[in-house]
Amino acid sequence: MDSNLVIFSLEYTYLVKSQQSIFESKTGLWQDHSEWSAALIPYNTLDKNQHEDIRVIDNMSRLRGTVMTLNHNGMGDINHIKLVEPQLNNQLITISINGNETFVNNSRSEILKSFNTVGYKKLALTPGELKAIGTNFLQRLDSIALRQGVEIMISEYESNFSGQCMKSDTTFIYVLGDKNKLSSAETNVRVLVDSLLDGCFIDRISVPLPVIPYVGGAGLTNFTELTRESRVRVYLPSMNNSLSSPEFLQNNGEMSIWLTSKRIAELSSTKKVLSDLLSLVDPRESTTAKTFTQEIEISKEKLDLITLYHESDVCSIMLKHGTYVQKSSGIGKQTIIVQGQTPSSVQESAADLSSLSCQLYHLELIFPRGPSSADLEYYLINLINHKRTCVLTYNEHGMSILAAKKEIHSLLKELVTELKNNHFFSKIFGEKDLELNLALNMELANEQKDFLSGKKNGKIIKILNQLGNVPTIEFSRLNNYNFAIRSGVRVGTGNRNKQMGTAFDLLIRTMNLIEMEYPAELQFHIPEVFHKSLIGNGGSIIQAIMKKYNVFIKFSRTGGSELPLEGSDSDSENIIFSFKRSNNVLIKCPMKNSKHIMFVKYEIDQLVQQCCQNKSLSFNGISVIYNTAKFRLLKSHYLLLTRKMNFNMRFVSDLENEFSTFIDFPKSIDAFEGQNSVIITIKGNDSKPRCCAEKMAEYLPRSFEIEIPCTTERFDNIISPRNQDFKDNIIIPFRLLLQTEFIIEPPSLKQDSGLSHKIILSSYDQHELATAVSELTQYLRELDFMILEKQEANLNPIISIDEVAPATKLSPNKANSRSPQKSPQRSPQRSSLRSPTKNGSPRKSGNKPLGVITNHQNDLSRKKIPRLNPTEFKKGLF
Repeated sequence: MDSNLVIFSLEYTYLVKSQQSIFESKTGLWQDHSEWSAALIPYNTLDKNQHEDIRVIDNMSRLRGTVMTLNHNGMGDINHIKLVEPQLNNQLITISINGNETFVNNSRSEILKSFNTVGYKKLALTPGELKAIGTNFLQRLDSIALRQGVEIMISEYESNFSGQCMKSDTTFIYVLGDKNKLSSAETNVRVLVDSLLDGCFIDRISVPLPVIPYVGGAGLTNFTELTRESRVRVYLPSMNNSLSSPEFLQNNGEMSIWLTSKRIAELSSTKKVLSDLLSLVDPRESTTAKTFTQEIEISKEKLDLITLYHESDVCSIMLKHGTYVQKSSGIGKQTIIVQGQTPSSVQESAADLSSLSCQLYHLELIFPRGPSSADLEYYLINLINHKRTCVLTYNEHGMSILAAKKEIHSLLKELVTELKNNHFFSKIFGEKDLELNLALNMELANEQKDFLSGKKNGKIIKILNQLGNVPTIEFSRLNNYNFAIRSGVRVGTGNRNKQMGTAFDLLIRTMNLIEMEYPAELQFHIPEVFHKSLIGNGGSIIQAIMKKYNVFIKFSRTGGSELPLEGSDSDSENIIFSFKRSNNVLIKCPMKNSKHIMFVKYEIDQLVQQCCQNKSLSFNGISVIYNTAKFRLLKSHYLLLTRKMNFNMRFVSDLENEFSTFIDFPKSIDAFEGQNSVIITIKGNDSKPRCCAEKMAEYLPRSFEIEIPCTTERFDNIISPRNQDFKDNIIIPFRLLLQTEFIIEPPSLKQDSGLSHKIILSSYDQHELATAVSELTQYLRELDFMILEKQEANLNPIISIDEVAPATKLSPNKANSRSPQKSPQRSPQRSSLRSPTKNGSPRKSGNKPLGVITNHQNDLSRKKIPRLNPTEFKKGLF
């Protein structure tokens, strides 16, 4: 009969309550002093409180019950489970499963299903909300707690439920229990507070859970934009448990987006925009909406670790790309399914998810299994007892350990140290000369394979030469995204522990050398109109930088995946609601040179600044000149334009491609910073900025202006977006019914009429614009406002065209042929292409470059070079 031993650890979490509260639900999750262990409670809590007053919620009770049931069903000494409870100095639960393969696999699955982590959410109540609490509200709270399986309490104490608790001037509502249930319960409580305590109107929109990231877009910024200009609160369902509970999607196909506001008009307006967005991306409502799907194959053990310890990373990936991720619920299938609206978002999400698997290393000790013993199991439990992500398997093939790479590093070092004094392996092998092999399996993205191996496997050969050609290094394909790197060392006969120590040490050195050749990379966006100037004639400029820093730099025309999905057209991908740009510049180098990446980025930024100031290097004696057009975009025009384009901002990219220009278009409504307009800068060669600006002006709606003589105080009190009555009676009805927006220009002083204010109404529909003008005129006259002028607005959005005359072509012998590492102009200022470590930072220029010329947040005006931040670039796609 086959015998298997699997040992792994789970994180212990608990909540401790020792103070009385104003209200408590009665779900039954709290344990009294007879049920919890004093060895797990912080000393400061035990010292300050009577044991009878302390109550605990933890994740041990369910595990104990599951283990007892499995042991009972095992019915024998061969199949059994040991549960090592956590201690105050080690907050890990260690599980040891002995038995045949079927028992071990089934038991592990059941234990992971019963495992959960506990936590809490905190809501602060205002004094007015606290006074409004009544019996109905408390009954509703109790009902939410029972329905969601959590505990809810109202308390005057601010607590972290880990021993720290103090009296507060603010009263809080706490939601406590399983973390997978907290978000849903918190949303229910917040909606209840808004409706019963704050007097808000509430509404909701039903939507399938996978569609929510499509509507929200990358970072869910679309929901942020919806609420920025209104006083509507939007509550979204949680997506955190998409991997841990695949059945969650099946049981909750239709989720609710809750909207609350004190103004019914604002609520209706926000719901209308949200419904319009939903109609664009929901395949059930739109014939043009597409859903792309990709499956990622992954081993069960790695999928379990990702589910346990990387669920927040998975959620971040969904938010980053506007996609939905779930685990396949099919029997025997171990895949992650990614769904999205565009091929690039799906591919990028799949690549990021695959990189999570690359963070896990697999250590193998291959040898025939010897006799089992209690001492052996005790040794192995102690070996991984303090390691959170380790999964140890011991069977007839030997031993394997799957863990995060940091813990594998730590484990290998411990084994080297312990083998000097521990005879564990000598006991396993006895006096027989059995073959023993050590192997370490690592993962990396497929597109990095050639980079890691080098030309004709030069990098791998170099590593092997450094190690005396003792280890072996092999590559093998895993799936469409990753390949495996297997490093092996064979242990000879003789003094086993000494041989093992040497082998482990050699494996550590092999792993470190391979990791030093891992790719470190940084991706960002630079407008394509500047690419030729940055690359230089025949690539001279960029090649000089690459040679100087020993890095690889790649400019691409468009961002997106190199592996397009079937039937996709990346050039026509929509950019919904919030404008964003794809990364089109890549800096890559081995990890050992990663400190150079930020210096390279710095120099590229200086080249971009030179382009903006028309100081770029020349080609064949002719300097590249970038002309500028400045375009005034009204806030009302921006709102109407986005709706006219069905919230698809792709038209900006289309204009840039058509005229070979860069348009400094606002990413969101936030770019207006509370003003009526924003100045857009358009850069390009020759007359292209002018032509682009004229084309963009054709996209704008028609406008009508009404001028009113009035004092500023009276005007602001009655006709202002800050006046709620004006907003409810004019702004929102005009927006919903007449598709008309308006702005109020700053007051101007006229000789004949004094101070006057101008209202500009805009709409794409001439009839609805006329209706809006008529309704507003009647509204103003009812309020005794005199109308000075009423006419069609003559707005010219193009406020300036800055065109520089092209330079005269020089003769070949006078053409600029300097090294690209020197400034193209003779001036006392040192070249920005020199290393920042040599000349400090560039001097400040009077002409400030475009603030959004790159999407990597660096302040070029600082006097110090930005320090290398490891989080700003990808380390081998980790």
